[in-house]
Amino acid sequence: MTNRATRAGVVTCLALFSILVLAFAAPACRMDNAHAEGVDISTYPPDVHDDYRLFTVRCSKCHALSRALQSGITDDAYWADYVERMRRQPGSGIAPEESPRIQRFLHYYSLTVLASKAASSSSEVVPPPPAQDGGDAR
Repeated sequence: MTNRATRAGVVTCLALFSILVLAFAAPACRMDNAHAEGVDISTYPPDVHDDYRLFTVRCSKCHALSRALQSGITDDAYWADYVERMRRQPGSGIAPEESPRIQRFLHYYSLTVLASKAASSSSEVVPPPPAQDGGDAR
């Protein structure tokens, strides 16, 4: 066997080994979106859990969830426009009937963030916002 053939064999083996390592390691690196994006929904009402799951599935198709979560938006009308604009994007997969659910999660998340900011800027403890009874976030 020549030196060139030996090198080609070693390179091929290393390439195959690298592909196998990446193929098996990638799923282990995937984190739950709630923790990857820093959202702890354990204290949220159950209906908001379902809305959050829908939000993670639909909105992560096109961008990181942090795009919406760290936007600083707190206005429900703005969220409605934002979600509608995203729904119209090709490949978003957001059905018209899913928009209110996504908006409801974003509304609740915004209230939670506002409550957290208020709590950190004062010594008074602010409880999380009350759960909403379904329907539109407005």
